[in-house]
Amino acid sequence: MAEKKTEKKKNRRAYLESFQKNQEGNYEYRGELYAWQGTEQERRRELAKLWGLCTVLMGSLAAAGSVEAPGSINCAYVILPYVVNLIAGISVCWGLCRLSAGGNPVRAYVWKASVGQIPGRAIFACICSGVSLAGELIFAVRNGLEGKTAGFAAFLLLECGVFTASFQMSRRLRKLEWEKNA
Repeated sequence: MAEKKTEKKKNRRAYLESFQKNQEGNYEYRGELYAWQGTEQERRRELAKLWGLCTVLMGSLAAAGSVEAPGSINCAYVILPYVVNLIAGISVCWGLCRLSAGGNPVRAYVWKASVGQIPGRAIFACICSGVSLAGELIFAVRNGLEGKTAGFAAFLLLECGVFTASFQMSRRLRKLEWEKNA
């Protein structure tokens, strides 16, 4: 049991082995790098598109949470998928922040935590959005719209925006071409 615990900790911080002291006593990164396959202008354009999708994703999530839709106040099967979706959206944006700040070339551990994981996180956000939509629809069928037709329609449209933005982010990130450099 103790071996598993130390192995887990070692793997979690394995990237630290890629840092070595130089002659001045400072640490330098000497591990693997991932380089963008394309021009710097293409990279910036692609990052701008990803940031646009991230803005739509988070803006739609924030607006959907602000809308007074039926079931959004007291129904667990509407609220919980939305909250999980919000957490997934924040995770996607955090990964995109790391990728943007990493520059070009990107260190291997940053690449694995961003390009390697954002598509899966975005698909998870997409699934959560679908579950949230289904929960809202189930609530509306079972309990009616409670006079909140505009809120119902707005919530559905905003969650569709989240669904689309997260799906497009995942698709775009999977298409990006990177080359591993030693």
